[in-house]
Amino acid sequence: MHQAFDPVAQDYDQSFSHTPLGRMLRARVWNITEACSKQAIPGKALEINCGTGEDALWLMEQGYYVLATDVSAEMVAITQAKIERTDNAWKANTRICSFAEIEQLPDANFDIIFSNFGGLNCVSPDELAKLGPIFNQKLKPGGKFVAVVMSRFCLWEILYFIWKGKPKAALRRFSRKPVEAQLDEQTKVLTWYYSPREFKKHLQFGGNLSFFKPVGFWLAPSYLNPFLEKRPRFLRFLYFLEKKCSPSWLAFAGDHFWVCLEKES
Repeated sequence: MHQAFDPVAQDYDQSFSHTPLGRMLRARVWNITEACSKQAIPGKALEINCGTGEDALWLMEQGYYVLATDVSAEMVAITQAKIERTDNAWKANTRICSFAEIEQLPDANFDIIFSNFGGLNCVSPDELAKLGPIFNQKLKPGGKFVAVVMSRFCLWEILYFIWKGKPKAALRRFSRKPVEAQLDEQTKVLTWYYSPREFKKHLQFGGNLSFFKPVGFWLAPSYLNPFLEKRPRFLRFLYFLEKKCSPSWLAFAGDHFWVCLEKES
């Protein structure tokens, strides 16, 4: 899988993170995560599938000591370079690490484990079942596992592909088998889609509390950024709706859903 993400690493920020839509989607994730963890004193954070390090930098700003990991050496190199340009680079480390290698990390007692924008959609249900107990083990009592996962049902995607005359693409997320998702013109990666209930069931994390929120119910999937970038007022209106009119019960219908699971104290 690491070879799939290496080719897209250099262009990832330009094609997503630094686009107007990408910034809004990430801000939505940060706002929810900050609200969920505002009662806690920041401590240690483990970020998995860290990508190009935008979330690692944010976690550092929140006061966390961060271990940022990714299976892609190219992604990790970009993250490390960004960290080194900060004034508090000593608060973060990076490591090339696949999901299967997380159990071998010597660190434990994390306050938060964080996975953004569908990294765990590259994991099959059977693999999720193995990862959940590992995540639980790596957290300290009361610690939180936070993930943003691509959902099985996305209203934006269904309407968009039906309008494009591609009914098969409109219904691709309903498949119980892995789907080849396009990263760029040459690169595809196997992807599993989950509803919030399916994800929690397969993960077998345990814990005593769980929270869900939609991410991208009003804001469209990132491949629609070229359309929305030309319509900034409409995009700002969608972001307003995303912030103000996205109750938890809509978590199943966004492009992604945000999930927070808390380890028993």
